[in-house]
Amino acid sequence: MDFQFVTPANRTPLSEFSVPKSKLYDESMMDFLLILREHNSQRKREFATEGSLAFLSTPSPVVELTLNICSVFELPKEVTFLAIDIFDRFVVQHTTDLWQYSCDSSSDFKSQMKYWRRISARSQKQSLLRLLSCIQIASKIVLQSVALSPKHVEEYLHKSGHAYKLKSICGSERRVFSSLGCKVPIYTIFDYIFVLLEALLKWTNETHELFPVCDQVLEYTYLQRDEIYKQFIWMATCRWDHSRDERIKFAEVELDQFLMASAIIVTSIYILNLSSIGPNEASEILSELASVSSNDIRGLSILISQKILGEGIRSVTFKSCG
Repeated sequence: MDFQFVTPANRTPLSEFSVPKSKLYDESMMDFLLILREHNSQRKREFATEGSLAFLSTPSPVVELTLNICSVFELPKEVTFLAIDIFDRFVVQHTTDLWQYSCDSSSDFKSQMKYWRRISARSQKQSLLRLLSCIQIASKIVLQSVALSPKHVEEYLHKSGHAYKLKSICGSERRVFSSLGCKVPIYTIFDYIFVLLEALLKWTNETHELFPVCDQVLEYTYLQRDEIYKQFIWMATCRWDHSRDERIKFAEVELDQFLMASAIIVTSIYILNLSSIGPNEASEILSELASVSSNDIRGLSILISQKILGEGIRSVTFKSCG
């Protein structure tokens, strides 16, 4: 029975899970999968071009703040996670722009650094406003006519001890939009999870139980993302310390939305202990759909499961290092 994670350390011929190729998926779903694959690849290419570390601008405290703000405004989770992505991209681009302004401000290095410290300090004071602008943009993409209004943002800022006028709030939203070159992501991790769960309907009739659990596991994974991926790098390299170049190279794995979505679904299947499908069979199915290594899916899922359930989850073993 498929109830224990299969890893390189405990794999046997009897633990192989073959995936029949005869299952047919809806053409429209496969088309959407292709769109998400291109979106996923483009996202990784853009970060590789910029040479930026994944999630550098959205550590756990930023994720938690975004979740809290969206909860106050009763915004759906799709808005929350889209806002996090937009804010992450904005901060990277905005910081790059500010550094370029500093370099162009003078030919003298000391003067450049003095200018940099001044404008970066001012930028940090505007962080909450910028985050709210990202939430506004995300709400417009997801909710359209019932999006978060500047007036609501003004009231929230006032209660938080920040006095911004409506003109400044609207200007901030334009600033975020223009900094991103008027290009903002429209697909979120929710879209990846949804389409993969739709595909699993061909294999199990218990997906209705998975949706709410996936929602909770996703939120937890984002809050613990830094620690989870730190351990994931260790699983791949058997080392805790890594150079910036190594981290940038590994960013392609960290940014893979299909990998995260698949691991979240497999973790949810493991937690629920479904009767019709287990974590290993699901890993193989999702691997085929998402073009992601099934071992990577299981590895990331094991880490998430251990974070949620504790270290002793059903005798999970790892391949030894060295």
